[in-house]
Amino acid sequence: MESLNTRRSFLKKSLYGSLGLSAFTSTQFALVNSALAQQIVTPGGYKALVCIFLYGGNDSFNMFTPMEGQALVDYKNTRQSLARENAIEITSQQQIEGGIGFVPEMASLKNLYDQGKLAIQANVGSLLQPTTVTEIKNKQALLPNQLYSHSSQQHTWQRGAELNQNQTGHTGWAGRMFDLMQPNPRDATQQFPYMQNMSLNGHNIWQSGLMTSPYSVCATDVETMNIYKFHHLASIRKPIVENYVNNTVHEHLLAKEYSKILMGAEKNARELNTQLAQQPILNTLFPENSLGDQLQQVAQLMRIGKQQGLGRQVFFVGMGGFDTHSNQSSQHPKLLATLSDAMASFYNATIELSMEHEVTSFTMSDFGRTLTSNGDGTDHGWGGHQFILGGAVQGEIYGNMPRHTVGAEEDIGSGHMMPTTATEQMFASLASWYGVNHNMLNTLFPNLHNFDNNPNYF
Repeated sequence: MESLNTRRSFLKKSLYGSLGLSAFTSTQFALVNSALAQQIVTPGGYKALVCIFLYGGNDSFNMFTPMEGQALVDYKNTRQSLARENAIEITSQQQIEGGIGFVPEMASLKNLYDQGKLAIQANVGSLLQPTTVTEIKNKQALLPNQLYSHSSQQHTWQRGAELNQNQTGHTGWAGRMFDLMQPNPRDATQQFPYMQNMSLNGHNIWQSGLMTSPYSVCATDVETMNIYKFHHLASIRKPIVENYVNNTVHEHLLAKEYSKILMGAEKNARELNTQLAQQPILNTLFPENSLGDQLQQVAQLMRIGKQQGLGRQVFFVGMGGFDTHSNQSSQHPKLLATLSDAMASFYNATIELSMEHEVTSFTMSDFGRTLTSNGDGTDHGWGGHQFILGGAVQGEIYGNMPRHTVGAEEDIGSGHMMPTTATEQMFASLASWYGVNHNMLNTLFPNLHNFDNNPNYF
């Protein structure tokens, strides 16, 4: 028993980021794998999680409006020039004063909600433990660090935890989840093991674990060696470089490893480009923008992943422009239309690929924004709304949909909304669907035990 407890303790410290990757020896990696083998059951079948990160802090209160009555009057008084018109009403099992509807630009997602394929997680944000407005105003609440900082809150959402506040390490919940479920993420018996964890929007904490890291590709192709790509002598120089790297015997350990990594990356890129070129063109039309391009590429990469027998994949895509301190009335509706249409196209592509029940996409963002207007936009807030989309999703509004007005029960002042669902509760539901055993959720999300009634979107 003492040995098992030691392994569990080591595993927790590892997952929590208190030990850096550089601190691990081969024996310690074996110890982690031993602990994982006793506590994790790797499920069969195929599943993919796709994170859509909205950089800048999406004003998600601008995605919905009340439909009638005093709730609508209060909403317009609060939002002032930012108030939206012509909402498309949706129904919910919740009793929402004044009703609720999507703004017109999000008609594509509204249709998926009506089909029961889109879940709305209302008023979710980073929380360490349940708290009240009174505790916050009296400065008695334990709150996440740097609550209104873009970079800090992007990291908080992607980590999926606040562990000892400043001692969180550099791992994200997808990376830790991958570590948990797949002790050998670089299994050499698989032809494309690097495809298990892929980013189409650069490096991010969300996909970084102790034993795994994302493989980054472009939305249009997979870049190969480009040291001399734009040089007029590239056709001459590139073969010379490749011959040197491939055929030179290096005595220095770092030089050997660098050559191995460099040519391995080049080989992976060539193989993956070949696979992408062989895939049939999707009939589903995607919006011609960055997010549409990224999600279209994800659809093709999922098809290849499943063809190659990968049981699990995670993908990260991103969209910027949501820091709407100004020009919100003109800019934000365009952003919402882009998001709605791209997510709907991606879901339609999963249907085309007969993978709709195996793929779940969801949104994250830095934070919500204030209910109040600054005259031309909104400022950094806290709680906000997020989407979960897929064939396995049970479409509904989860959590407490607040009144979109100053003075609402969750308003801690100046239209800053205290979240009533913690990010870790939302992420735990996604991780459970993905295959993480229930008894490991509190290890993956260390503040989860502080909360009751976790949502279940599936």
